[in-house]
Amino acid sequence: MLNGPVRSVQQRLGLDTLEIGLWLNEAVVVDPAVESLRDDLNRLGVVVRGCNGFPQTSFHAPVVKRSVYRPHWGQIERLRYTERLAEVLIKIGHGPVREISTVPIGHQELGSEMLPSAVEHLRALVDFLSDLEDQSGIRVVVDLEPEPDCLLECSSDVIGLFDRLGDAPAIRRYLGVCHDTCHAAVVREPQDQAISAYQNAEIRIGKVQCSSIPVVDLSFPEQREFLKKLDEPRWLHQTSVESKSGLARYEDLAGVFKEHEGLARVHFHVPVYLDHLGPLRTTREEIFFALSALPDDADRIVEVETYAWSALPDSVRPDLVEGIALELESLS
Repeated sequence: MLNGPVRSVQQRLGLDTLEIGLWLNEAVVVDPAVESLRDDLNRLGVVVRGCNGFPQTSFHAPVVKRSVYRPHWGQIERLRYTERLAEVLIKIGHGPVREISTVPIGHQELGSEMLPSAVEHLRALVDFLSDLEDQSGIRVVVDLEPEPDCLLECSSDVIGLFDRLGDAPAIRRYLGVCHDTCHAAVVREPQDQAISAYQNAEIRIGKVQCSSIPVVDLSFPEQREFLKKLDEPRWLHQTSVESKSGLARYEDLAGVFKEHEGLARVHFHVPVYLDHLGPLRTTREEIFFALSALPDDADRIVEVETYAWSALPDSVRPDLVEGIALELESLS
């Protein structure tokens, strides 16, 4: 990957250095050889300040769906993986502050009864990260990433969790939030409202993940037909549908096709430079609402996401290298 698409994007943009985010699953982080990755990064002029610690196991299996949320923060396996990922990021990363995005506690199916164990594990993580900073001089922050249908779905859920975690200064030093513009768009939380809520609660936004989502007018046959092309078996595509009868929520696309009217917002990461995906408009402008609302923070990571591109229909799927280059240019 480093010698392939990453190097090609770097050349396409004419950059001596390129910053990327890494995903290292639980099998990779326990391999001692992973720490030698720093040599390859330096040789190629690649900078890493953050990791995606949300998917812990395989994120590209034929079927992922709810398994992406497991292990959850009520399980010790999630804590141990995140601790090890922080250690690896210290070894291979760059900069005095480094970020790890993580699962939003778990799926709503777990219920709030598992929150006490999640809080216990997060407090233990804070102690671990504090010790790690004492030893290394590098601060690693773990950013909880709200997502539709999870125990942390919007800003009020995140603030409620921080209330449970308590007022110790270390909590907000080592824990933050990853604001995903796609996820906020699906649950229809205004981007600036979410960001303002985090600011008021003194919760740092350590990461912003930028992508838009398709918006489907279900009363138009052409748009319904195109939506069917996005109904693929690997990932969940949580959807909210606003119609005359109110707001309906669906965990995946199968239920959406029962609706015959209304505007559907679909969890499907769309390249940030696209105003339309085929016949569907996107929420591209919301990305810039979010970026303009952010407080200054020199250590914050703003990144783009490409994982869902492989599931896009051929007619709208961008070339990987050119698409990433266009995304980065559109945000610069």
